[in-house]
Amino acid sequence: MAQYRTRRAPLDGVLLIDKPAGCTSHDVVARVRRALRPVVTKVGHAGTLDPFATGLLIVLVGRTTKLARFFVDLPKEYVCTLQFGWTSDTGDRTGDLVASGRATSLDELSAALPRFLGRISQRVPMTSAVKVDGERLYRKAHRGEVVETPIKEIEISAIDVLDFDPAALSSTCRVLCSKGTYVRQLAIDIGQALGAGAYVASLARAAIGPFRLEDAQTLSECEESVGARETDDERIPGLVSPAEALQFMPALTVTAAQVAAVRNGARLPGGPPHPVRLLFRGELLAVYGPVEDGPGLRPLVML
Repeated sequence: MAQYRTRRAPLDGVLLIDKPAGCTSHDVVARVRRALRPVVTKVGHAGTLDPFATGLLIVLVGRTTKLARFFVDLPKEYVCTLQFGWTSDTGDRTGDLVASGRATSLDELSAALPRFLGRISQRVPMTSAVKVDGERLYRKAHRGEVVETPIKEIEISAIDVLDFDPAALSSTCRVLCSKGTYVRQLAIDIGQALGAGAYVASLARAAIGPFRLEDAQTLSECEESVGARETDDERIPGLVSPAEALQFMPALTVTAAQVAAVRNGARLPGGPPHPVRLLFRGELLAVYGPVEDGPGLRPLVML
């Protein structure tokens, strides 16, 4: 994916970061923001990764933070290691681990996985950031509280077994899923289905929509490259422009005569029944979506 070279807004765009284990997604955002100050103060991310997890984190810089929801909605790909024969109250290696005394096999795992494919219901884990009674569940969990958590509809399009170690009772799997899927809860549910228990021993996000982990830079590389810039308006290495970052979304190119109307939030006639990015000379002006009460397009996000 090409890097952003536009002069008008060199510090608006998307950074692909390979999040290391041991830090939160908020920690990554804080470090990027600190590296970019005082030129840029608005930095966010699109999709949280647990502290123990690694992999692709989309970091939004400048005005691109307005576009977070479009990245959050993209499907995800994870590579995880499932440890069988144990249970964890958090579904991962950071929880309280209890041996189940039960083993499983590759044949049993392969037979169980199809029931977790397609559109399924999944209970939100206590360690999630979902709010119940106005408070995030993980805060309740930290106090030792246990409450009835919501059930969400998710979609899992694939669970591929990459390897299975019968001696260690572990398996590495590739999971393709919709937003809102908790791989930790998936491990718990698979373990229960097998009667052996399971938790996530390692978890890495390999992709978010068209964005791949192999195209990401480490957090340290990002900080070093930002610190090495000679001028504040110099392009950030690895920064992808808003227009290019939204390439998964259909585009409409507006004319010079339409630019002023678009920047004022005017509705446009016609258009598809889904969000589109409006471009002028390659620059993203806005994201428009269908009008609810009739034909045409209305502004969803203005840049």
